[in-house]
Amino acid sequence: MNTTLNKTLILKIAVSDSDRQTAIQLLQQQQLPVSDLDEDKLLYLLLDAEQPVGTAGLEIFEDCALLRSVSVLSSMQGRGYGKLITDAIEAYAKESGINCMYLLTTTAKDFFDKQGYCVIGREQAPPAVQQTAEFTGLCPASAVLMKKRI
Repeated sequence: MNTTLNKTLILKIAVSDSDRQTAIQLLQQQQLPVSDLDEDKLLYLLLDAEQPVGTAGLEIFEDCALLRSVSVLSSMQGRGYGKLITDAIEAYAKESGINCMYLLTTTAKDFFDKQGYCVIGREQAPPAVQQTAEFTGLCPASAVLMKKRI
């Protein structure tokens, strides 16, 4: 999936080793978890004029998905890039038969509130989400679980 968002913005799945490494480096710069990122997890790169400026991840289960690590470089924040990333991934997920998105966050609750996500109890997550490394250990127990029907 390569989605052209405007004249200079492209969101693409990081398929090649170099794209995945670039995405991982950006996630590390934003102090987001990377230890469990294997080939089963989709990684996305947001490019602005071919320069990487943002990332996201997606773990797809039967009819739901875990949205991971939506991030934008500090110097590029405030331009709507996070919303563009989220909207494009939600559209892709919906086209893929996903009807519900989940995420865990320690810092971006307000951002995701504005995107239509609502806080739910951790026990309300489907078993597949509860068994992810992000849910069981990478994110602290204080992380907020959020859900959105798409």
